Amino acid sequence: MTPGLMLSRIAARIPHRTAVRHGSVTRTYADLFDHAARFAGLLAARGVRPGDRVALMFDNRVEALECYLGCLLGGFTAVHVNDRLRPPEVAAVLDDARVSLFVGSTGDPDLLVDNGFADLLARHAPLPAVDVGGDRPAIIGYTSGTTGTPKGVVMTHANLARIIRHMPVHYGLRVGSRCAFTGTFSFVAGIWGVMLPHLFLGGELSFLAGLPADEWIDRMVAERSQFTYVPSPLAPAFTAEVRRRPEVLRTLTGVLHSASAMRPEVMADLVDAVGDRFVETWGMTETGAPVTATVPGDWGPDCAADDVYASTGRPVHIATVRVVSPAGEDLPAGETGELLVNSETLFAGYHDRPQETADVLRDGWLHTGDVGRVDAAGYVYITDRLKDMVVTGGMNVYPAEVERALAAMPGVADVAVFGAPSERWGETVVAAIVAAPGAEITVEAVANWARERIASYKKPTDVMLVDQLPRNAALKVRKPVLREAYRNR
Repeated sequence: MTPGLMLSRIAARIPHRTAVRHGSVTRTYADLFDHAARFAGLLAARGVRPGDRVALMFDNRVEALECYLGCLLGGFTAVHVNDRLRPPEVAAVLDDARVSLFVGSTGDPDLLVDNGFADLLARHAPLPAVDVGGDRPAIIGYTSGTTGTPKGVVMTHANLARIIRHMPVHYGLRVGSRCAFTGTFSFVAGIWGVMLPHLFLGGELSFLAGLPADEWIDRMVAERSQFTYVPSPLAPAFTAEVRRRPEVLRTLTGVLHSASAMRPEVMADLVDAVGDRFVETWGMTETGAPVTATVPGDWGPDCAADDVYASTGRPVHIATVRVVSPAGEDLPAGETGELLVNSETLFAGYHDRPQETADVLRDGWLHTGDVGRVDAAGYVYITDRLKDMVVTGGMNVYPAEVERALAAMPGVADVAVFGAPSERWGETVVAAIVAAPGAEITVEAVANWARERIASYKKPTDVMLVDQLPRNAALKVRKPVLREAYRNR
């Protein structure tokens, strides 16, 4: 059964239950799915056919969820566009996806979702849910590659249904779970990994992104929240507020962290405050669901992990993890190599990129590009990346893309971008720049130049001026040398 049919049947059983709230805006299940079906009818009236691709770019709002659900109900392929992208980046995604319609609340979409959207929906008849083939693309989430070009990660209807069913197991979610959702629509994984599974459980979503920790906890107490997500930068403040208002623990059953590194001492303090409610996971857009996760018993004294606070837990029941050498040989426990993953929720491939799909999906195994090890007890540790990606605040930044933007800046003769440790964000973006003769390069100037051309989270937060970039015999920049020089400067 497709996710659209599956979720609409659940909604029909609990029409009057609250499904989602955002400030003063609330939707019952009946309201939410009526609006979604009318959005599907609107798309059909504009000539969009099942299987056609519809780009969706939203800030946080209830209407965004209605549009994603409408695409699932009508059999249209939703193309997720990060609302933090700059116009040239958005254009690259739209061009690659070849969309039939661009819908959103920001930017310059074909259909703007604003205050008159409800009236527009009311003028269209609901489109009944269609049962499209399970192998048809349901959602395409774009992620840049190591070359800095966008790649569409394809999740089929069948794959999405598996993700939605499995997530409650990974996160320990219960039927009717009330979720204090601190994520945004910038992350496609938040849609299929948190929002849709909660609707599958007949639960309630409350959008809380951007609230300071005290208001976040206050809302959780008032709404009797059972599940929330804690980004790395907010973990210390969240921990302090839980101790200030311990009554939040009366209903809270799950506290999730993922996407970016959290310092072990910060994680230990958080676990001390919330106990075995805490869940740490590792995954990526291409895996759909988590690959590894901790379980409640991991936080007790009998845990067999080498260092559970440095680990991402053990492989979940639907996934297998291998550690391999550069030659592809399996490595024993404790040795470091590339992590390969086999899982029931792996993506179908990159949109219209068969060679890049074949490069990472080989014999059913996803070559993640992450480097790590597995200890004797089966706990997985991520230690580095083969790919040159920087993860800052949970967002993926690809240096090649930033380098292209900075190379055009007046006064920049040569540039290399890399990640450096950050207590707040896990990693931060640093640019090593060779200045042209007589040029003056400042951090502020570089950040401003980048901000006008790429998403703000990708901009360098620090600049290291160098006489020349270190290169190997193949003229490739030796970024480990730059990282070491940055640490020691």
